[in-house]
Amino acid sequence: MDHRRIEWLFLIIFLLIDIYLGIEILRSPVSLSSIDTTNGSSASIRQEMRADGIDLPSNLSEKTATSYYLAAKNSDYLSDKLSSLTQVNASYSKSQNMITATPRSTVEVKGNKKAILATLKQFKDDERNVPFGKNYSYEESMSSDETYTFVQDSEYGKIYNNSALLTIIVKDHKISSYMISYLGTVKPVRELQSTISPWHAIRSMYTDRELANNSRIIKVKLAYSKLTVVHGSTILLPTWLVWVENKNSKNISLKRVNAFTGQVLATNTTYSINN
Repeated sequence: MDHRRIEWLFLIIFLLIDIYLGIEILRSPVSLSSIDTTNGSSASIRQEMRADGIDLPSNLSEKTATSYYLAAKNSDYLSDKLSSLTQVNASYSKSQNMITATPRSTVEVKGNKKAILATLKQFKDDERNVPFGKNYSYEESMSSDETYTFVQDSEYGKIYNNSALLTIIVKDHKISSYMISYLGTVKPVRELQSTISPWHAIRSMYTDRELANNSRIIKVKLAYSKLTVVHGSTILLPTWLVWVENKNSKNISLKRVNAFTGQVLATNTTYSINN
């Protein structure tokens, strides 16, 4: 296939992506222009939440932000890296686009939290251990004493998706194994757009009955999540990630709200973490 045909092919793919995103926006059930008039005043809803035993962060912002739709071309980025992993025993699953590996030599993990994270960072940043390891950042809210979770970074923000995840397992103060999936380089496919505020995301969850009574909002963060796959590319959209703790069970759930529309995302977006 010559160079000009390749250019035309990419042009057609991005046009299709643009059309799809346009349709999604038109189908959106929330109008950004009517955000402050459809769900009552902020003060009254905050009072209702307090009455229901829902605790909010003291610094929950009502300011909007800006973000992009992103696209990543689907490819087996990890399979070509197996030969360079000389310090671990690694296998690759094409169906899951995931590498699973165990250290060939003992890697001790001891000390306080800071020392442990320093050891894990040194391990993951070595390309003989973990491919693309430098592209991942630690996420405390998704980790435990034995499971340390890292999410993929991009120049536009962090990606919270099973296709962009590094999980390191520690047992008996040693690195036992790790699993990694990698989404590849991401690029914007639409112009920069305004997002809703963190407070509006929480309000949408409450009015949509996605916040249970006697719960606590631990953290709210803007990041990227998977929207769909279009012609071999994964489309990501900005989402407000909301960590919610059940006051009774102490379970923590991560929920996601579309940062453009305020719609609570229901499919493959909520899971529980037992601390």
